[in-house]
Amino acid sequence: MHKRIIFSIAFGIALAIGTSTVQAQNSESYESLMKKGNDKFAAKDYISAKTYYEMALKQKANDPTAKKKLDESVKKIQEDGARQEVFYAHLDAGDQYYSQQKYEEALSEYEQALKVFPDDKYVGGQAESVRAILKERQDKQEAFDTAMSLGESLLAEDNFDAAIMQFETASQIFPTDKQPKEKLAEARQKKQLYTEKVARFDKLMEEARQQGLRKNYDAALDKLSQALELFPDDVEANVKREEYQTAKSIAERYNSIIATADQLYENKAYKEAKAQYQSALTIVAGDAYATDMIARLDPLIAQQDAEEAARIAAEQEAARLAAEAEAARLAAEAEAARIAAEEEAARIAAEQEAARLAAEEAARIAAEQEAARLAAEAEAARIAAEEEARRQAELAAAAERQAHYDNAMNAGNQAMSEEHFAEAITHYQSALTYIPEDPTATAQLAAAERAENNRLTALRNQYNAFIKEGDANFRSNTFDKAIEAYTKAEELGLESYPTEMITRISEIIEQNKLYELNNEPLLLAAGEAKRFEFNKIDVGVRRSNYIIIKVRNPNPEKTFPMIVSFGGTGGKNGGFVLPIAATEEEKTFVFRIGSQYKWFSEDNTWIEIISENNEVEIGKLEVSRSN
Repeated sequence: MHKRIIFSIAFGIALAIGTSTVQAQNSESYESLMKKGNDKFAAKDYISAKTYYEMALKQKANDPTAKKKLDESVKKIQEDGARQEVFYAHLDAGDQYYSQQKYEEALSEYEQALKVFPDDKYVGGQAESVRAILKERQDKQEAFDTAMSLGESLLAEDNFDAAIMQFETASQIFPTDKQPKEKLAEARQKKQLYTEKVARFDKLMEEARQQGLRKNYDAALDKLSQALELFPDDVEANVKREEYQTAKSIAERYNSIIATADQLYENKAYKEAKAQYQSALTIVAGDAYATDMIARLDPLIAQQDAEEAARIAAEQEAARLAAEAEAARLAAEAEAARIAAEEEAARIAAEQEAARLAAEEAARIAAEQEAARLAAEAEAARIAAEEEARRQAELAAAAERQAHYDNAMNAGNQAMSEEHFAEAITHYQSALTYIPEDPTATAQLAAAERAENNRLTALRNQYNAFIKEGDANFRSNTFDKAIEAYTKAEELGLESYPTEMITRISEIIEQNKLYELNNEPLLLAAGEAKRFEFNKIDVGVRRSNYIIIKVRNPNPEKTFPMIVSFGGTGGKNGGFVLPIAATEEEKTFVFRIGSQYKWFSEDNTWIEIISENNEVEIGKLEVSRSN
């Protein structure tokens, strides 16, 4: 099976021929194609805009808006020469502004000129010179701003010497600027005030240290508070304040615990008093007073413990004797209750056994009667169920035949409405197997057979017309139009002749190739440009030139445009857009490049390919000619 060839027609707009390609183009909506065309038109990419408008017309034939925009695009392409006048107008204005040292305005004009001719070396050089001048100005201003900003930050942090250095640097960058000089004076004044503040702070810290050594914690904390009013974040002052506060707290807690312990001792709560003295030792380890009091309490606590143990033993003996007497009384009462319970249980058991035997006899008689009744009802139900099942089976069979008939007729009618006549014939024949000789199905079958015969006759006439058109264009070496006609005939699927003729044209183009620019798979990323260079082609054969490109879409879920440009040493001269279909099958585009004026009139030496929105794999790339 040959690989399908895709050709191009007027103004270099590539059209993909073949069922799969047409379906891929149709996968994008008319509105989307018109928007893309309008975007390209607005960006002055009139060749690409023209492609999108033509694709939109395939979605909505004869649409007046698309036709109008297509005509406007063709007109813009023809007016492309006016770009040079725009280019030189911006260039002259840029040079005028440059001579007047109006660099921002000059750069704007140069950039506008580069939008027209991006590769112009003079304008590019002038633009770079202006950017360098503006960059130097910007760097100097940024250095000044950085020095001032850093000086402000350092001054806020009381780093006066470093701040003075930054303000001096800023003053050297712009000597006439008053701001850095004013900041220098401010920094030097703040440095003097800060030095005096440090001296007062050091004096207060020394006074606090002396009070702390004397354990005069309140006075020491007062001096530290005054020092911290000067420097609230000073680490040493904050640490000392915490140290003296802790020492003061320890002393106050120790005195409170000792007072509590002494009171407990006076009240003869010796164990509680001992616990408080021990707690005091955890605060002031080795304290002599607390240690002495604990030694004095130990024999007193031992005496209290002995007296308490004797009292508890007497109470426990009295309780034991009382418990034994109570246990004996309870045992006698329990034995009497047991004997009475056993006698009552025997009487109840005898009564229950008699009742059980009477109930069993009554239940047996009732069960036999119920079984006889249920057997009679079950037999009657079985006979009725069998009769109903036979009736339902007959109804179900009739309903199933009718359902199959209805489905076949509905499917046939649907196929007829969609002009799928062969499919409709099959469905009507199926309906007649369920209800033979049905007049409606018989009539519909005859109508479908007539319609199918008419369709096949029209298809043959259309095929013959395409073949005639293709043969005529082939004989006149108009290969692109010949491929178009043969491809349309091939899609009708009647004969292999159009396929053989497309293959024959491909072989002729291959035999007449002038340059083979690529023959190995080459993957281009989205937005990546690849240029292929060749020697200029003799003017005598340029009008018969074709470009052959084999393309594969690695991401077949997407359709996207691929831009093909050509040019020479003077820059880009023209190009065209190929719509890449949403299929992974390799497609061959045959583009009649000789129909573009600037291919014929200019000495073109390169072809460049850019995939706009998706990566694409380029296979064979050739420049060929017809016979």
